[in-house]
Amino acid sequence: MSFERREALLPFVPYRYRPDRKPPYLRPWMVPQALWGRNLRALLAKEDWDHIRKDAYARAGSRCRVCGGRGPKWPVEADEGWHYDDTTRVQTLKGVIALCPDCHAVRHWGKTMSAGKQDEALAWMMDVNGWTRAEAQKCADNAMRQWHERSAHNDWRCDISWALTQYGVTPVKGGESVAQERNQSFVQKAHEQYGHQNSTVSYVQHLFFER
Repeated sequence: MSFERREALLPFVPYRYRPDRKPPYLRPWMVPQALWGRNLRALLAKEDWDHIRKDAYARAGSRCRVCGGRGPKWPVEADEGWHYDDTTRVQTLKGVIALCPDCHAVRHWGKTMSAGKQDEALAWMMDVNGWTRAEAQKCADNAMRQWHERSAHNDWRCDISWALTQYGVTPVKGGESVAQERNQSFVQKAHEQYGHQNSTVSYVQHLFFER
C-alpha cells in the first residue's frame, strides 16, 4: 500500500492502532459539578442532537473510535469531547465521537463505580492502553483529583460553537434554563443520597449522575 493511501486511511483507524498516537488512548474524563447537565442533549432540539450523534456513528462505521469494537446490545454510544481551560474556566466542545459501551464506561468512571463495575472498567483501560493495573489506577486517581479541583469553581462556562458551526444548528429556546434546572436537580439528588464532602459533591457522587 502506498504512503498516500495509508495517510488517507489513517483517520478511520481506531486510536489504539494508529502509529501516530500513544497511550493513553482511553481515560476517565469528568465534567466539573457546575457543568452537570449542560450538554448537547439539553441545549439542542432533540432532532438536532439525534442527527449529530447518528452522524458520529456513521462516520465510525458503527465501531468504537478508540478500540474498534462494538457492544453486544447496541454497537456504539455518543461521547462529547470537551476541552477545559482552567484559567478562563471555559468548557469547549471539540467533537462528538462513537464509543463502544466498554470504552464509554471508562469515560464515565463514576457511574461505572456506582454500578460496582470499576474492576471491569479498570481492566479494560489496562488492555486498551497497554498499562499495568498500577498505571491505570494512577490515571483514575489523577482524574479524581482534577475533578475536585475544577469543581471547586462555580463560574464555568460552556462553549458549543463546534456543533453550531459544523451542523448549522442553533441552541433550542429555553435550553440554558433546562440545563440549569438539570444541574440543580443532579446536585440536589447527589446531596440527598450521599451528603456533602468538603463543600463539593464527591467524585463518585458526581459521576453517578453524569450523562
